[in-house]
Formats: sequence, C-alpha cells, structure tokens
Amino acid sequence: MDRTLWLAHHHPQQRQRCVVVDGRPLCRRCLVLYPLLLAVFVATASGLLDVVVPTSWRQPWLWLLPLPAALEYSGEAFGRLRYSIRRQVLVSALQAIGGGAGFAWELLEPSSVSFWRATLSYGVAGLTVTGLGWHAQANRRARDSYQQSLDAAEKRLQAH
Repeated sequence: MDRTLWLAHHHPQQRQRCVVVDGRPLCRRCLVLYPLLLAVFVATASGLLDVVVPTSWRQPWLWLLPLPAALEYSGEAFGRLRYSIRRQVLVSALQAIGGGAGFAWELLEPSSVSFWRATLSYGVAGLTVTGLGWHAQANRRARDSYQQSLDAAEKRLQAH
C-alpha cells in the first residue's frame, strides 16, 4: 500500500484499518465518521432531525452515542479487543450521529455547554486511555521479551 497520506494516519502494519482509493490509503473510521457527521450536522441544523429526536433525548444522545466508540478505543488501546471492521464502522457511525447532532444543537443554542462538556470529557478520557494503553502494551512487550530471555537461558542450561 502506498504510504502517501490521504486521511490515513495509520502505520503500514495497520493497513487493515484503511481502504484504498485511487492507490492511496484512506482511514476507514474517518471515511465513515466525517461525511456522516457532516450530514447529521446539516440535517440537525436545518431542523430535519427535530422530528425524530425530541429535545429531552439530546443529553442522552450527547453522552451515549459516542460511548461505544470510546469503549472500543479503550479495548483496543489496552490490547483487550482485536480490530474489527464491522465494529469500527458501527461505533464510528454512532459517534458521528451524536457528534453531528450535538454540534448543531450547540450552534443553535450557544448558551448550552452540554456539547462541549461531553466533547472535553471524551477527549480527556481518550488522551488518558492512549497514554495508559501505550504503557500497558509496553509493559506486556517487556514482560514477553523477558520471558523469552528466561526460556532461552533455561534451554542453554539444559543443553549443558
């Protein structure tokens, strides 16, 4: 796969997370997230979503729709979940719906801080999970490497 970036912020060993368009990798999450987020934003800002989503559902949408994506990200960061295309597309779509609607509601009612509260909370949680996940995976790699060294030393001792 070509390493030329085009909405692909993944390393070559993560190419399963991308689709190839015109010979260039395109992040699958971004491909789902941003166009759908924009469509939901426009639909919400123009009032089309008000028919489907009562005002009382706004708070739950802001907090619950991005939650599966946050949990999926956390599971992958800690090495507890393996990558799944279907799961990634589904959670990205839910995140896009919540984000697009939430941002439109924020612009329509600027006195509300609900959107920014949810956005900042998920952002801080994501940064924290990223750091802790890197640390946990580094510890796991170090432990595995140490165990391999012990196994190799034991084999050498048994050979003598």
